[in-house]
Parts: sequence; C-alpha cells; structure tokens
Amino acid sequence: MYPFLLPEIFGYNIPMYDLLVFIGLFLMIVYVVKRLDKEGFSKQQTNRIVYIIVGSLLCALGFSFLLDGVFHSIKEGTWTFGTVSFLGALIGGVGAFLILMKLFYKDDNKDMRKIMNILITGVVLAHAIGRLGCYCAGCCYGIPTNSFLGVIFPHGHAHDAFPNQTIFPTQLFEAFFLSMLFIVLNRVHSFKNRELEVYLIGYGIWRIMIEFIRGDDRGIFLSLIETQYNVYPTPSQGISLLMIILGGFLVYRHMSHHKDLS
Repeated sequence: MYPFLLPEIFGYNIPMYDLLVFIGLFLMIVYVVKRLDKEGFSKQQTNRIVYIIVGSLLCALGFSFLLDGVFHSIKEGTWTFGTVSFLGALIGGVGAFLILMKLFYKDDNKDMRKIMNILITGVVLAHAIGRLGCYCAGCCYGIPTNSFLGVIFPHGHAHDAFPNQTIFPTQLFEAFFLSMLFIVLNRVHSFKNRELEVYLIGYGIWRIMIEFIRGDDRGIFLSLIETQYNVYPTPSQGISLLMIILGGFLVYRHMSHHKDLS
C-alpha cells in the first residue's frame, strides 16, 4: 500500500503499480514462450506470436481507456476519458490478438484453441501480479468494513476516498484467487485443453461477487440497485455475465464435438 518503490531519485519516483504490472506482463510472456516450446512450436513461430502479443497489449491499453470512459460518461452525463480497467483491456487485447493472428500468422501450426488456452493462463498470472500493484497504489479498493479483514490505506486513492477507515483489501482477495486459478489451470488434469472455458466461467463468477464489495467508482451499466457506495449491476458485472455465457457456450460446443466423434 506504498505507491512508490523508492524515495524520489533525480526527481522521479518509480510507481509500484507500473513496476508490478511490467513484472506481471514479463512473466506472462516468459510463461507463454515456455508453454509454446513445450507444445512443439518452433522458435520462429513462438517469436511471431510474442510480437503479436506485444502489439495486442498496446491495443488493450487503448481499448481499456475507451471502454472505461464510456461507462463513466454514462454516469457523469458528459464525455470523460476513463482509466485503466482490466476487463476493457482483456476485451481489446484478445480481440486485437485474434485479428493480428489472422493477418500475420500464416504457419501451418495454428491451433488457435491451444494458443488461446496457453495465452489466457499467462494472462491470469499477469493479472494476479498486477493486482498487487493495485494494492500498492490503493486503487480497485473495497468498501468500509469492521471485520478483521479490513485494512487502513495510508496512501493512494483508497486513502483519499476513505481516510483512516478500515476497508476490504479487494486487490489482495483477487490476487489470491487468481494465483489459485493459475495453479488450478496448470495442475488439474481435467482442465487441460479447457483453460479458456474454465477461466471465462470461473473468473466471471468471481468478478460478479467481488464487485459487491468494491468501493471505487465503478461507472454505470444499469441502474437497478443503488447502495451507499455503488450502483448495480456494475459494468464489470455485465461483462462478467457475458464471459460466463461465452464460457458455457464453449463447453457445450466442446462436449457436442466429442459426442459427434464418439
């Protein structure tokens, strides 16, 4: 919950959020490279996929700002540019990745299901580490609580919103969940070749639940339930519901395909 790595050096502070997001993305690429190598992709093929991932990350950043801005503009009644949001980045990044793979990856070894399963598992790893950056920056925080789980943020956005109040450290909750999900996707044999579906359904359900104890401004999707802290369902809950539906559809299609083969 300290926003910077070191005291000011040459007039510049190193933000912990930026550092941990960079570490998470770096480890994601390392993981993807190792998995692709293990799955039989050549070095040239792996390099091309990595270049496409890097390009997709740039698109993810831009789409994240755009989508978050849309939902906050609905709330404010006037256009406002958004901030970085994970689900916006996920949609923009995956969309860009699929388009760039179609345009620039012409190799015969193009099992998109296998590639997406590897990529999404790497995304889970990066997201888990990135949430630690959120904790340090004090963003993506929870609502006030008197439970033993509450913490006081001495710095950052959470401190500005709830000074000297104990609030849920939702960033740590999510970092723990994502770490467990990463282990499950790598270790549970029954989930092999179904990582994408497991992620869409598992994270979709988790995100819907965690949104109820988020205390930061979530923007507006539908104004059905209003509390002291937020309006529900939040945009993230709407997107998460679509993720669950897509995951369920992929499971159904996968089962139908195997049934036809048997």
